[in-house]
Amino acid sequence: MSKNNKKKKKKKISDLKNGGILLEELIASFDGKTNPIRCFSSDEIFKATDNFSESQVISSWGYFIWYRGVIEERPVSIKKWSSQNLSNFTEAYRDISVSSQMSGHKNTLKLIGCCLEFDLPALVCEYAEHGPLSKDGGISSGEVLPWNVRLKIAKEIATSVTYLHTAFPETIIHRNINPTNIFIDENWTAKLSDFWFCVAIPEGELYVEDEVKGVTGFVDPDYYWTMKVTEKVDIYSFGVVMLVLLSGRAAVFNGPGETPMSLNDHVSEVMERNGFDEIVDKEIWNSLGGGGDDLVVRRLQVEAFLRLALRCVRYKKEDPVSVPRNQSSLCNGVLVSLSSRCNVSEPKPFVQCLGTKTVCSLSCSLFIIQILQVGLQREALLG
Repeated sequence: MSKNNKKKKKKKISDLKNGGILLEELIASFDGKTNPIRCFSSDEIFKATDNFSESQVISSWGYFIWYRGVIEERPVSIKKWSSQNLSNFTEAYRDISVSSQMSGHKNTLKLIGCCLEFDLPALVCEYAEHGPLSKDGGISSGEVLPWNVRLKIAKEIATSVTYLHTAFPETIIHRNINPTNIFIDENWTAKLSDFWFCVAIPEGELYVEDEVKGVTGFVDPDYYWTMKVTEKVDIYSFGVVMLVLLSGRAAVFNGPGETPMSLNDHVSEVMERNGFDEIVDKEIWNSLGGGGDDLVVRRLQVEAFLRLALRCVRYKKEDPVSVPRNQSSLCNGVLVSLSSRCNVSEPKPFVQCLGTKTVCSLSCSLFIIQILQVGLQREALLG
């Protein structure tokens, strides 16, 4: 048998095997329902990425590499799995099945198609100009993200995760929300990606038990010890993402003496000594230019953002942000008064969220962030 025939036979075997497993995953996850998924040949993928050239790499992790490519004159992002590092091959197929269901949402990296001719299927997705966020919440160009963009990213990821939790018959938990899974397009729109750790909570159940998955620094401690997956797993991770956006630090960074330190632990330690300003990235203040009323309004927004992040990670203090009593009440007052001017539906548990130490769902987080955005727009108009 010639070398070309052997290659064709191997491609056909991979195509049949991967297609069968993907179909099983779709049936198990969504009763076989899926949005159209285009199948690309391996030749198209090799051509698009210049044979997976290093010059085409967008980002690289232990389990997969994202490449930029061009197919039919359209820029695309191509995800290629590293089969030797993947512990459970079904995760690669789950990534496709959940991505296909989420692709209609504007804050999800849209799946265009896949290639089944490799050992594990490659994903072909829309291209996002600024790529994924870095571990410290920045972008590859090094451009500093202004406060309004950070707020926009938080709101849009809350939107996407809320949809993941509520749009399907079973609640689907992402389990891997972190900055490197958030792509930013040319319009600074945030796109959630990487759904391979997703797990569904059966209808009528409050949780499902499964082995711990996720990135160090973003894993909910309760989940780590109990192995019970609930919505709080994603709420916790989302809270850490908010802290990353606010501080400009990675979830695990080098502390004094180059000792690895958890951002969550660092924030808790700083809050114990009322060191609010130590947490916030100085660039958030630098973008103001002036001072006075603008600075007061910005500070109230940042404090409310931090308060929400701390509730998501279940910080134990009664009032996490130490501000004068009149300003603290004003901060909540701003949220409540602006809510009447927001063109969003208020989730029923919203009032309870404002008055408690934790956040009950991502929809509450989304609502509060939307209110902050309205405040930011008003700030710009009044300025």
